[in-house]
Amino acid sequence: MTEPLFKTKENTFPFLLGVNYWPADSAIHMWKRWNPKILEKDILRMKKLGMNCFRPFLMMPDFTDETGAVVPLMVKRLQHFLSLCDDHEISCMPSFIVGHMSGENWDVPWRQGKNFIRDPEVYKITENYICTIVRECQSHSSVCAWLLSNELPNYAEEADSKAVAIWTEKIIGAIKKTDPHRPVSIGDGAWSPEIIGEETAYHLRKLNRYQDFTGLHYYPRGMSPWHHTFTTAFRLAMAKAWGKPVIVEEFGTSTTLCSEENQAAYYRSVFYSALINGAGGALSWCLNDFDFTDERPYSHHPFEEHFGIIRKDTSLKPAAREFPAFAKVLSDLAPYQKISSQKPVGLFIPSNYYYRYPFQFQPAFKQWYDLYLETFSLLKRANLDVHMVVEPAQELDHEGKYSHTLSLNPEEIPLLIIPRMKLMTKQTRLALDTYLQKGGTLYFSFANDSWVPDWHTLAGIETDCKFGVPDFYPQETLQVTFAKAWGAFHANDIINIPLKHTEPEFSVCPVLNHGGISIAEDALRSPFLLRHSVGNGTVWFSPFPLEMLALGSQQDDWKYHLCNIYRSIYESVAPPSLFTLQGDGLEAGFWKKGSRYLIIIFNHDWKKVHGQLTVNLPQWKLDASSLSCQKEVPDKISFSLQRKGVCILKISGN
Repeated sequence: MTEPLFKTKENTFPFLLGVNYWPADSAIHMWKRWNPKILEKDILRMKKLGMNCFRPFLMMPDFTDETGAVVPLMVKRLQHFLSLCDDHEISCMPSFIVGHMSGENWDVPWRQGKNFIRDPEVYKITENYICTIVRECQSHSSVCAWLLSNELPNYAEEADSKAVAIWTEKIIGAIKKTDPHRPVSIGDGAWSPEIIGEETAYHLRKLNRYQDFTGLHYYPRGMSPWHHTFTTAFRLAMAKAWGKPVIVEEFGTSTTLCSEENQAAYYRSVFYSALINGAGGALSWCLNDFDFTDERPYSHHPFEEHFGIIRKDTSLKPAAREFPAFAKVLSDLAPYQKISSQKPVGLFIPSNYYYRYPFQFQPAFKQWYDLYLETFSLLKRANLDVHMVVEPAQELDHEGKYSHTLSLNPEEIPLLIIPRMKLMTKQTRLALDTYLQKGGTLYFSFANDSWVPDWHTLAGIETDCKFGVPDFYPQETLQVTFAKAWGAFHANDIINIPLKHTEPEFSVCPVLNHGGISIAEDALRSPFLLRHSVGNGTVWFSPFPLEMLALGSQQDDWKYHLCNIYRSIYESVAPPSLFTLQGDGLEAGFWKKGSRYLIIIFNHDWKKVHGQLTVNLPQWKLDASSLSCQKEVPDKISFSLQRKGVCILKISGN
């Protein structure tokens, strides 16, 4: 049993539940408009709502004077504030460098326009400021972690990743000399290329050498409700692949932008998805609504005033009631240990997603984050557990060394999914061969200009691909027929897939002949899905860029057929699991204590979903359920979940 990362003298916190915090009467001016009575009322309110942690901010312009010296009065106020937290036994994670807040940057005069990361005088002042606070406040039991900043990339615009890594190593090292016992994280939002697929100076693979945990910040917007609801699980999976514990440090929505009921539904989805997918906590933005007549930043970002779960008249929004309900679930889970019910599917993330190789001849299409989120969402909708298999980058600016070692074992990952298989280093290609020879299963779809050197060996096909000219299907719709029953499909089942001809990325692979088994064919009798044996393993190949087509389509009906294709391939190779969940968009987590199991099922859809849980235990009984369920003899439980609904089951069995 691993030691909890977050702990105080009174408590340990396997899951942090709380908010980001400013008081309603003063907001970002909390330290100048000092009102400890209001602060204590808010602390008591947080405790009453079941929270065990919150994130306060130290406005850097308030805590340092024009020379950069720490203001003693502000330190005294902070100590008083932390004493209130101590007294009421609520944990907190103070953030030091608050130069960015709520849509505006708040600079300090001592910076004088100098580079925040690389200037030695600025660094000296910053280190003194942070270490002074740590030294003066480390005796407070309520502090469970230190955060260097609030979204530092917004304030310290820096392009040099090496400089950021050096800065992080130095400043966390200085904190650890003063307080070696508490975890430290950067507070940058984890806006790193390893997660978002865009170049920034904050490389997670480098910063994780120094920080103790990763804190995610995200406010997803887009066309797909599935992308939105699975963003929590996706970013957690992307961050966890780099080896450090992860928390959802900041999420939320303003009720200017949605209804109060749907704000609550979003909170519920983040809480349960974070818990199911192994987060160390979830902190929302924020506790209070604000109401200021003409005060920056709210005067020019007025929607920022309504992110709270408490209205300006101090009444509770529906989202506030999600906290005590979720805290009760956390309490019930305390004696249980989280377990895996099934072997995971591996989702391959190529190294050029986060590392820029020279002269890649990249296409104009750049929605790579959306492509992998789309694929992840489809796999999740198929009720599969997803593990990111991140390809090591051969970092040419690092003497050609690899960022990490690839782990690809069919015993751990029986199925590997590669959407749009294109770039792959030679080392990874050899590792893929070994994976297949050992009995692994690979599914991949076609990519224009694909760098596959051995189509015949890998997929068992001969192609008619041309250099520099994409091939497009001659019709607007692809009609696919399953001639025989296979997996979730019956004989003569038909799928109609809308096609696109606007980008090379939507082009198809013309197959001249193949030596594999055709599982389904199009109306022209060309293969849609092929199965081919390689060594002791199996390769499944689609000549169509299915995940790209899914990303480019707003028609959802056909996409669930793609989910069933993934599920059918997985079930053909995966070992039996203790529990098998079925239902579009349902996600489950499993916990065990002795012979008892606690199962949490969440519905990510915006409509009612019927689900079924198959129990693979010799003797078992349903002890309790939060919803009306029907046990179907001998091994199934059927239920229905309302939109964004939760079902909790307790089962005992040998």
